[in-house]
Amino acid sequence: MNNPKHFFLFILISSFSLLTSCGAVVTSKANNHITVEKGAIPPDFGNDNSVLVFITHHRSYNKYLKKNVEKMYKGKFEYATEKEFESNEKYKDIEKYRYVFDYSNSPAGSVFTSNPVSTRGSGTVLRPALFDVKRFSVVDRKAKKVYSSNLTSSFWSKIQKVYLKKLNEKRISNSR
Repeated sequence: MNNPKHFFLFILISSFSLLTSCGAVVTSKANNHITVEKGAIPPDFGNDNSVLVFITHHRSYNKYLKKNVEKMYKGKFEYATEKEFESNEKYKDIEKYRYVFDYSNSPAGSVFTSNPVSTRGSGTVLRPALFDVKRFSVVDRKAKKVYSSNLTSSFWSKIQKVYLKKLNEKRISNSR
């Protein structure tokens, strides 16, 4: 590999292969973890005529959320910001808007405890984690229960796609 073009092409192909295979691993794990049995899918999902509410957040997340919902979920749904969901009277109807799909951030990566950013008084301020991962969940407002997967990854869109696919499958099987 004396030619710089060949070396660059090798690096490019290797990087693409690595990223693609990591995404495939995440998708496979998600298919195994996002189930009714593992507590990620409500067993009654789709039994009624309710509308699934997707909570929107920031622009980049919303872009992938909307793309994934359009591709993977075929039931009734609406998008709402947290503020809209909390303040709009229509969302108080728990029968119609029974389920809510959202996520919480969890810190991941290394948290440096041996080299704190600073010490103020008696408290130590630790360096933040290297990145956050999203933990998706579905809230059943009627049953007052949260269904979530413990699976997290920086490939969160892959997990979200599987979650939406599994919700759609459950909706279809319960509506028969």
